[in-house]
Amino acid sequence: MSFVVNENFNTRSTLIANLQDGTRFVFSQGRFDRWCIYHIRDNKAHAVRDEEVFKVMRHYASGHSRFVLYRDFLSIFNSVTNQVNYDLVGRIAYLSKAYPKPQEVQFILLFLYAGMIAEENKEKAILKKFIKRLGVHQVLIEGMNPTVAASFSRGKGWRELKLECQVRGFYAKSDFMKLSA
Repeated sequence: MSFVVNENFNTRSTLIANLQDGTRFVFSQGRFDRWCIYHIRDNKAHAVRDEEVFKVMRHYASGHSRFVLYRDFLSIFNSVTNQVNYDLVGRIAYLSKAYPKPQEVQFILLFLYAGMIAEENKEKAILKKFIKRLGVHQVLIEGMNPTVAASFSRGKGWRELKLECQVRGFYAKSDFMKLSA
């Protein structure tokens, strides 16, 4: 569901990135917190959901391209903090140019980047950005249905999800120490 962007929305939003197609991503207030990711096109805002992006990402989930996109995702994942890094946003735009549909890949990677920032800022999110990594791995590497992957973590405890990440080799021992404390 889209809505017209007004001045109040603009003043309460934080720019994530301007995309190659003239649209932009921002953080603003959603139903639960101020880390909702909105895609703004033609002065209309749309709250983007994991399922939507995972469905687009599924087009890359076959052959060699899935490994290339996953590698590029990991290069972003490893640089994520709780704040937008505009140098990294620029790097995402640059990485996207190597794909046949650069605007589509930029959209995917910027959304995933923004989603990981949002997770890093959620007070009660124990696994933080690893939740996005799990979903991306499920779609690109495991071939899981995007709808299933997008809702996979709902209702599961952090220990169960940590184990899901662990069996996929996502954590270093230092990460386990932080989560166990």
